[in-house]
Amino acid sequence: MANKDIEKKDEIKKETKKTSRKTVNGKATTSKKNSANVSPKKKATKKVELAQVDSKIQKIITDENIHRNSNEEIKKTKEEKLNFGIFEYVLLLVIISLIFSLLGYFIGLKGNKSLDDNYVTVNKELREFIEEYNYILENYYGEIDESELITNALKGMLSSIDDYSGFIDNGSNNNSISLQGEYEGLGIGILNTSEGDIIIATVYDDSPASKAGIKSGDIVTKLNGEDLTGQDNSELVDKISELNGDINLTIIRDGEELNFNLKKEKVVLKSVTYEMLENNIGYIQVSIFAENTDEQFKEALTNLENQNMQSLIIDLRGNSGGHLSSVRNMLSLFLNDTHVIYQTENDKGIEKVYSTGTKDKEYKIVILQDLGSASASEVMASSLREQLGAYIIGNTSFGKGTVQTVRNVDGVGEYKVTTTKWLTSNGVWVDGNGIVPDLEVSLTEDYFKNPTRENDNQFQAAVDYLKGEN
Repeated sequence: MANKDIEKKDEIKKETKKTSRKTVNGKATTSKKNSANVSPKKKATKKVELAQVDSKIQKIITDENIHRNSNEEIKKTKEEKLNFGIFEYVLLLVIISLIFSLLGYFIGLKGNKSLDDNYVTVNKELREFIEEYNYILENYYGEIDESELITNALKGMLSSIDDYSGFIDNGSNNNSISLQGEYEGLGIGILNTSEGDIIIATVYDDSPASKAGIKSGDIVTKLNGEDLTGQDNSELVDKISELNGDINLTIIRDGEELNFNLKKEKVVLKSVTYEMLENNIGYIQVSIFAENTDEQFKEALTNLENQNMQSLIIDLRGNSGGHLSSVRNMLSLFLNDTHVIYQTENDKGIEKVYSTGTKDKEYKIVILQDLGSASASEVMASSLREQLGAYIIGNTSFGKGTVQTVRNVDGVGEYKVTTTKWLTSNGVWVDGNGIVPDLEVSLTEDYFKNPTRENDNQFQAAVDYLKGEN
């Protein structure tokens, strides 16, 4: 029995040796491939075998005008079969998602059988993109920063589609901070003068800078003893954002050097100011539709109504827009839930957005607008006119009728892409045309020379209208 077992083992070994060899054109050869005989083109193609890429990529979902998406969730399988790193792989998937959203918008890929309601599959364009990406990496004569290569690819795609889609660099971004409505910092806005100085342009109320006594017009010369001569204001912002604990600012005021010790705190930006005018006319100015503007507006409106307000001026001049969620909540303070306040349209059709309010306001309303009033400002002005009979005074508004969705790419930054267009409550698309006022009034030269309320003829026209003098 032992001899038979040994004979069987010998037979198995012989069979194993036989099967480990292949015959090519009648000649025996081992199954091991000689990589030196593979052409560069095949080698590059092998690096990304797109037939093996069966990942499903989550589509971009529009929420609102500057509705910020949190972390990107991309389902990845078989990623070990791609010959580049995890970071580059994730970025490529982001680009793939963006490409498909753009192709779907412009050439109607909705009808492509490779699409369903939620996912897309790899097609010829993506195959070519990744092949060329690999070719560049392998054949460029010098070193390549792969993340920078993909970042610039994103920038190039976004810059080619419309004026509102674009890349938002990492780091400080004043517009993003304004839209958030709050941030962690000192509570100052700074700019560079023509002489190269860094000057305090704004000091926010109830901020560390305000409490310490820093004033607009102060010149910042040092940060924690470091000389800031010749530095850009953005450099100072970046340095402050990286600091924790005590922060010392050296400033010059009226020729005197002063030092201020500060600590960063949560700073709430005020986007709403209000007051009661004569004849029980309420006045509310909205500078931007930030995430917390609706709360500030509700507080202002409630206080004015508690003072027996009989009519209202809403000043949207210079307001370039912001979050649709904020303007929706603000409009719901004026209209019951039977009213359409605006509509959205994309390749899936038109959706009507209704107020969530309980009661229509009965007092007269005047909207002040100008060329700088755009997007969410135009949503508010058009809705109050079409649904509540508000009267618009000023100049024709900007005419921005599209909505952008913001996406974040870890380690690279954010980008925004146009995903929807919005229509007024009556279905009018204002893009490129703006909203024409009921009463055209332009600011006079006197106002620009001396911008006081007495010289503000648009404001005066609103007051006169509500007094019944027009």
